[in-house]
Amino acid sequence: MATHQQNYREKVSSMISWGHWFALFNILLALVLGSRYLLINDWPASLAGRIYAYCSWIGHFSFIVFALYLLILFPITFFIRSQRLLRVIASILATCGLTLLLIDGAVFQRFHLHLNPIVWQLVVNPEQSELTRDWQLMFIAAPVIFLIELLFATWSWQKLRSLNRGHYARPFIALFIATFFTSHIMYIWADANFYRPITMQKSNLPLSYPMTARRFLEKHGLLDSEDYQRRLIQQGEPDALSLAYPLNDITLAPQAAGYNLLVITVDNLRQSGLSKSYPTLTAFAQQNINFTQHYSSGPSSDNGLFGLFYGISPTYLEGILASRTPSTLLTTLANRHYQFGLFSSDGFKQPFYRQALLTDYTIPLQHRQSDSQTVSQWRKWYAQQPPTGQAWFSWVSLQGATTNSANEAQRSQDYLQTSLATDKQISEILDELNRSQALNNTVVVITGTHGFSLSPREQSESQRAVLHVPLVVHWPNTPAQSINYLTDHQDVMVTLMQRLLSVTTPSYDYTQGRDLFSAQGRNNWVTSKEDNHLIITTPTRSIVLNTNGRYSSYDVNGRRLHDETPELGLLLQVLTEEKRFIAN
Repeated sequence: MATHQQNYREKVSSMISWGHWFALFNILLALVLGSRYLLINDWPASLAGRIYAYCSWIGHFSFIVFALYLLILFPITFFIRSQRLLRVIASILATCGLTLLLIDGAVFQRFHLHLNPIVWQLVVNPEQSELTRDWQLMFIAAPVIFLIELLFATWSWQKLRSLNRGHYARPFIALFIATFFTSHIMYIWADANFYRPITMQKSNLPLSYPMTARRFLEKHGLLDSEDYQRRLIQQGEPDALSLAYPLNDITLAPQAAGYNLLVITVDNLRQSGLSKSYPTLTAFAQQNINFTQHYSSGPSSDNGLFGLFYGISPTYLEGILASRTPSTLLTTLANRHYQFGLFSSDGFKQPFYRQALLTDYTIPLQHRQSDSQTVSQWRKWYAQQPPTGQAWFSWVSLQGATTNSANEAQRSQDYLQTSLATDKQISEILDELNRSQALNNTVVVITGTHGFSLSPREQSESQRAVLHVPLVVHWPNTPAQSINYLTDHQDVMVTLMQRLLSVTTPSYDYTQGRDLFSAQGRNNWVTSKEDNHLIITTPTRSIVLNTNGRYSSYDVNGRRLHDETPELGLLLQVLTEEKRFIAN
């Protein structure tokens, strides 16, 4: 009995020792296969950023592989008496893990996302044959990996005694431990100091969750929470990715249309019930070009304005804030020597204006004011513009309708009253243009930054009622018409760039939008962004995706559709489009 117990202990001890060598081999193999993550994203320019990249690569994969060994293979060792069976099971598990790593790397390179439920459905059941071939090549590698695992498992078991005597593993263990702790300490420092060459690498590796330790630093007086929050608002998230926007330089034709440009944006501007709440705007829409199925880029002012002036998805907003990149539309207007007149009821106080959109312009510090004061300022500025000569660009940002009431009936009544007041201000601007006959040579764009929810029925995760906003465009010498296909804010930017400013650079290089006046080649969907949710709006429903891959679908009234099968072809288009401007 004692001899049997001793033999069992010796056998288990040998299998545990072998398991350590098997784990080391798979750490090295995972490092080789995972090295592609270092090449997918924009390589950090600073020495500290590069040191972190290498340390996180080594430390992270060594930790993940060894942790999986401890959680799965190590306990199995005590129940399996056959070392051959253990080697086969270990090889199968390692092959599955490394194959998933290969697939995740390919997914990350294509979509800039790691494997999640939705992406996995695209992998195992894609609707495009080209993509199918790509994934099949990934799975073909599995038998090769399994053969390599079996060969090493057999060889290492046979050489176990000589391997144990050689102490070959100690330098590797020291390296893995040192890089693991170094990477997390560097990230804690970088997060506290907004050092983006490091923080932008937060999501580069699968299953990566770098430490921040903000509460610990605050508790010991090493981090000022108020200052941190201020910098967070002004500069965006520390882990914002670097962008390539625009992809190429903007080139212009020798001559442009030469029209003036007036853009009026209104917060809380609903498409539903427009004729009652905004009679002047409704009449103007009937006399010009009315886009009835227009959607904002997001349910907030920043997201809506971002899509309107940058022409790309608000998923890039944090990156734009971090790099202080100005709007390509405004830059092109300046290059065309437009005279600028910018007016806002909120005083352009938000960091989005001063850290990104208007970063190239000196905007005096202003206080929040009423819409009537804003329009009065615009009228004074407009009166100073010569009737002919240099073209001008003016943007009037109005606060729009507001209400704080929770009661549905009172909320609707407040909205109606305040919207009529805003409509009157829009009327004053249009009357001024009519009196001076400026509409003959002025493009006018009136839209909402976002809509407004009047009842609980409209408050669903799809935000369809809040995203659906009016878009009215007056273009000289263009007949009145009503356009019913889907459009969004990004389409406004590309239309102005091509038709007003005569930009010759392909629109693919600076926007995700389509020409408003071209129905041909349009997608039958538009996208919006709210926090970590991507909202895909189609004519019949809305699809909400979060960063964890959770999928939910809603009808046009905001009701949840259960047991809805994801449209994989649509998701593939959207996810591919959403990564176009990430720097590689």
